[in-house]
Amino acid sequence: MELDKKEADIVNKAIQSWEEDARISKELAHELRNSYQLRNANVDAIAIYALISAISCGLLAFGALVIDEKWIELLRKRWGFSENIVGIGFTFIAALFVFFAKRRQNKAPNARISNEVYNITIILTVAIAITYWTRSVLSENSNYAIPLLIATLAYGFVAVLLRSTLIWTVAIISMAGWWGAQTYFWSGGSFRFLGMNYPLRMTLFGLIVWAFSWVMDRVKSLEYLAEVTYTIGLLLFLIAAWTLSMFGNYDDLTGWQALKQSHFWYWALGFTIVLILMLVYAFQNKQDTLRDMCLVFFLLNIYTRYFEYFWDRTNKGLFFALLALSFWFVGKKAEQWRNRPAA
Repeated sequence: MELDKKEADIVNKAIQSWEEDARISKELAHELRNSYQLRNANVDAIAIYALISAISCGLLAFGALVIDEKWIELLRKRWGFSENIVGIGFTFIAALFVFFAKRRQNKAPNARISNEVYNITIILTVAIAITYWTRSVLSENSNYAIPLLIATLAYGFVAVLLRSTLIWTVAIISMAGWWGAQTYFWSGGSFRFLGMNYPLRMTLFGLIVWAFSWVMDRVKSLEYLAEVTYTIGLLLFLIAAWTLSMFGNYDDLTGWQALKQSHFWYWALGFTIVLILMLVYAFQNKQDTLRDMCLVFFLLNIYTRYFEYFWDRTNKGLFFALLALSFWFVGKKAEQWRNRPAA
């Protein structure tokens, strides 16, 4: 069995404690220590960097070939293909990629990183297929949120079929885009929907996604997607709530610029209180992801309030000195938490 450094330290401390308390013999302790191996952290880091590089290069290649060169449009016009034909062609290619990805997954279930890299081709081909299908069906005045809804359903289905967290992430992002576009369409082109501007609507959306992760965690067939849903939902909620603390429920950019930022003090106060309550809950229940993300946004909240209220009144050198000190403090505390022995 292979363990990373942190897991190995926890196991080793547990074995040492049992040995010192005479709960196990020295022979058994020696046997337990030899029952696991330390995973090569460098290999894991290289694999992660390779995944990031592969995703980046894939997106750049997609942009260069499809957006810049527009080679699909050139071929379509040269051979006289309709948009329906292109949509059908890329649907077939996407289905073929899904088939190969599923077969690859069955043959090498432990090669998660390389399998996720392969899934990039599925994401891109599905996007092209949906684009041409909807272009052939919808008119210029149609609801442009429909392609995003179709993309959400398609990516969600493929993510569950392939058990892919990467494709599931794309599905959630597509759904966020659909929510923004659909509420804009429902409001008749207004920036308010049911009395909510964009930041408030996206805050609500992030909260729903975040809460839905608890439901997924209790459904055995979907629990493998609960963690990524939890993280993305929390991130969407915090980003939108941070934006809401600056703009409030205001939908007129020109009017907002004419107001003093102190006009929105209660939104900033509400965001600060929510962060504090979430931090207390995270520390009490040992929720590492919630704790770390709330700490980042708590610092971001402090700096945002500084720029809003004190930027023109405070010495800039003092500000950046405090900024450096705060980051040092957070880094020190993070190291202490990491090295703290498990209870």
